[in-house]
Amino acid sequence: MNTATTLTASSPAPAAAPAPAVGVGGSARLSNRLGLWFAHAYVLGMCATIGGAYVFQFGLWEYPCPMCLLQRMFMLLSALGPAMIIARSRKGPVSTGEFASGWGVAIVSALVGSTVSGSQVLMHIVPPDPGYAGALFGLHLYTWAAITFLVGVLAAAVNLVLAREAQPLDAAQGSPALRRAAGITLGVLAFFVVSNLVACFFLQGVHWQMPGDPTSYQFITDLF
Repeated sequence: MNTATTLTASSPAPAAAPAPAVGVGGSARLSNRLGLWFAHAYVLGMCATIGGAYVFQFGLWEYPCPMCLLQRMFMLLSALGPAMIIARSRKGPVSTGEFASGWGVAIVSALVGSTVSGSQVLMHIVPPDPGYAGALFGLHLYTWAAITFLVGVLAAAVNLVLAREAQPLDAAQGSPALRRAAGITLGVLAFFVVSNLVACFFLQGVHWQMPGDPTSYQFITDLF
């Protein structure tokens, strides 16, 4: 064996070039951007549903019962999942684990919320029970809530199934529109969280328990 052969055999193999990091440097595709936009749509959709309930509460003076308020809270909890994804996207790439956790929170919260709304539907399903409060297109708000929860579960589950295509990665880093929308969407969610807490306080007042069929804002009634 000659010297050249020995040197060749003993020299270390050249190190392989490191693989590029996923989700860094503008690697997000159109589907990843659409996945992040869908998270915005989910949050705003849940908020819009609560906004519709506000129309009945403040516009038609129909006071929500404790179960109605509980359903609103679970809608907000369900929206919190994709809101976590949106908030994370403002700081950098969203990992697969963060994406799955966000939509997992949405699914679990919507499933629990659907049991509350489903229970209220069953409470008023036997004729001639007229149901609680008003109706929209022939369906009471708790029925619409049940539909909203089930659609939310389906939407979140589809996102998990299509995680490879829908996870945001670094979509927000290369899109000024997504970065601006993040602040708006999170602000809208914060507004509904705070306003719902304020509404609950005025309905219940400083009492330990809220009436099952409220007819006034208890806090104001106690004052005057």
